[in-house]
Amino acid sequence: MTTSEEPTPTKMAVTCHTVDCPESGVTFVVNMYPNASEPIWRAQCGACGQTITDITPAVPVSP
Repeated sequence: MTTSEEPTPTKMAVTCHTVDCPESGVTFVVNMYPNASEPIWRAQCGACGQTITDITPAVPVSP
C-alpha cells in the first residue's frame, strides 16, 4: 500500500475503567484505523495493559 492509499484515521475517545489503573476514568482522544474483523475498534491501555472496551467517536470541541 502506498502512502496515497493509506486510509484516513478516525478520532475516537477511549477510556480505561480498570480498577486500580492510574489512568482509570481518563478519556484520551486517539487516531484509530478500523480492523478488517470484529471488533472493528480495538484499544489497549498503555498504563495497565488491559483491553479498553469504552471506545466512542470523539466529539469535536467548538472553539
